[in-house]
Amino acid sequence: MQATLLSILGLALLGTLHAQDSIPVQTDFQQDKLTGRWYSIGLASNSNWFKEKKHLMKMCTTIISSTTEGNLDVTSTYPKGDQCVTRNSLYIKTEQPGRFTYTSPRECPASVGQSQTCSQPCCPCFCLGADLELMCLMSSTGWGSKNNVYVVDTNYEEYALVATKISKSTGSSTMVLLYSRTKELSPERLEMFTQFSKDQGLTDDEILILPPTDKCMADAA
Repeated sequence: MQATLLSILGLALLGTLHAQDSIPVQTDFQQDKLTGRWYSIGLASNSNWFKEKKHLMKMCTTIISSTTEGNLDVTSTYPKGDQCVTRNSLYIKTEQPGRFTYTSPRECPASVGQSQTCSQPCCPCFCLGADLELMCLMSSTGWGSKNNVYVVDTNYEEYALVATKISKSTGSSTMVLLYSRTKELSPERLEMFTQFSKDQGLTDDEILILPPTDKCMADAA
């Protein structure tokens, strides 16, 4: 009986390790080289909010910096009407170089169905290019999510491919981001992003090359 129990626990642990290893991480990851300014070039996701809002999304800028604790401070700036909105996330380092975790805010200041501006933490928005108010579709405690972030592939000077596994009480989703040091990338890099997204189970409708914009680029400098 004891041997059987140990076998079951061993299989469960092995399954957990395989789940963590399902997304590759950059070999010999060098965190200091990832810091600096990036442009978002591609975004893929199988979340409902992405499907509903992707036609409004534009290229935005992201500044990555290291903290004294060795974590990553990630700040994205994107256009919202005539304004520039900034969102900040703290990526906590793990025992595996190139893999980070962060937790999205759990509290939503409005009740279900009440209008929210994109700057409020309960609203899942990314690089929205229109002056909209989003509907807070989650309950007051439903937006909190735990995220595992993987730096999949980067040469630090040109591009970075980043994948995120998102888990929350209502289910899980996958997001893939393609960053670039400039506003354009070669077709080969775009194809790499598209193929990797499909390898993660995402469909053509869930993959987007973000339209370029000059809005809010200076604000993120």
